[in-house]
Amino acid sequence: MKAFRRWIKRVLPVLAIVMIAGLILSRVFSPDPGEIRPETTISYNQAADFVGSVVEVCGIVAGADFADHIGGQPTFLNFGDVHPNQTFTVVIWGDDRPRWLQPPEQKYRNAEICVTGRVDMHRNVPQIVVDRPGRIVVR
Repeated sequence: MKAFRRWIKRVLPVLAIVMIAGLILSRVFSPDPGEIRPETTISYNQAADFVGSVVEVCGIVAGADFADHIGGQPTFLNFGDVHPNQTFTVVIWGDDRPRWLQPPEQKYRNAEICVTGRVDMHRNVPQIVVDRPGRIVVR
């Protein structure tokens, strides 16, 4: 019995240290809760084939507009052509605009960008709603 108690006194502190280190490391290396990892990278004209998927969509912004007269004050980044003939749209809602240092419609107009998010459809046009600048990368 004495041998068992000595063994416990030696093992418990080591076990506690290992468990605490594991907790700390899991916090340090866990992804940001807002981080989205794309399944694949596609061109904007392929987005309709990936509805419901988290992807990175790349292309040149053909038109960029801040619709402050519409409810929710969205910013639209259109690909393929300008509205209403766009092939794909990125939407940034007005509540999220303050996260950008420069207005998105100015920053991304005519730029080649990649945007990461879940593709959904709005009025038969695939779109991704973006809530933070880190989801858009200028190429």
